[in-house]
Amino acid sequence: MKEVRINRVYLKLWLTTFFWGGTFVAARFAVKEAPPFFAASSRFLIAALLLVPMAAWQARSAGTSFPLPRSLRQFLGLFSLGLTGVFLYNAVFFTGLKLTTASNGALIVAINPLLTAVLSALWLREKVRPTQAAGLLLSLVGVTLVIARGSLDVILQHSFNRGDLIMLGAPLCWALYSILGKMVLAKFTPLAATAYAAFFGAVLLVPAAFVEHATLGGPLPQFSLMGWVAILQLALLGTVVGFVWWYQGVQLIGTARAAAFVNLVPVFGTLLAALLLNERLIAAQIWGGCLVVIGVYWGSRQPRPSHEASGAGTN
Repeated sequence: MKEVRINRVYLKLWLTTFFWGGTFVAARFAVKEAPPFFAASSRFLIAALLLVPMAAWQARSAGTSFPLPRSLRQFLGLFSLGLTGVFLYNAVFFTGLKLTTASNGALIVAINPLLTAVLSALWLREKVRPTQAAGLLLSLVGVTLVIARGSLDVILQHSFNRGDLIMLGAPLCWALYSILGKMVLAKFTPLAATAYAAFFGAVLLVPAAFVEHATLGGPLPQFSLMGWVAILQLALLGTVVGFVWWYQGVQLIGTARAAAFVNLVPVFGTLLAALLLNERLIAAQIWGGCLVVIGVYWGSRQPRPSHEASGAGTN
């Protein structure tokens, strides 16, 4: 029975990374029909409307009341999740993808887990392992190869695609969100913390969308059927379902083993971009993407416990 549960979780993790890879394609569809903040606010209004009741149901099932912040510190911690992981991340995510390809976006954001690990170690004043540093360096070389399109002239003349440069802010925002999230999770469940992040993120995104509309002028954006499919993919599959399934995997097989699946996100992202958006992959993207994935995998590997420390051999 346990083996069946584990196999189901593995399937869910595969599908989760597939959904997350699809967010890059969905965002490209969305920003073709609406400005970045309008698209982002649409995504997280829907996500918040689902996540908050889910968190309330989880608390009720556990026989407790809905988790509320009990101090200014806790409130600011939850607000910071909405600020970094939803508002700022999606600001650069949607703006960047309006100006660059979905495949480039997926490959650039692929350094998320490793950058998070390194910044977390520095933030908490822990020693950065040599493999982490080497993996991050290798990944950054891969990202540089992707955004430079394999051309030395692009680097020397600083003629980078503006969308690629904006997308570089996404891994940094997510790293900050993840580090702050570790502190918040000491008092709140993952579902409650994510519900608060979506709620506060939506509270910040909606006014920004109105300012964006007032600045750009014109009629209020309206999504076509394909545009709504993209927004629902982002909100339901990329946010709500992806979150729930991800934490089911973490709870059953552990963070380290679940984290390995993150390496599939840029693979699915680039494949879906080629299939659905007809984006042509060039050699620099392929080689750069390989360096990113290898660097993330290498740098994210957990150190093996010694025989003496563990009392048993490694599995």
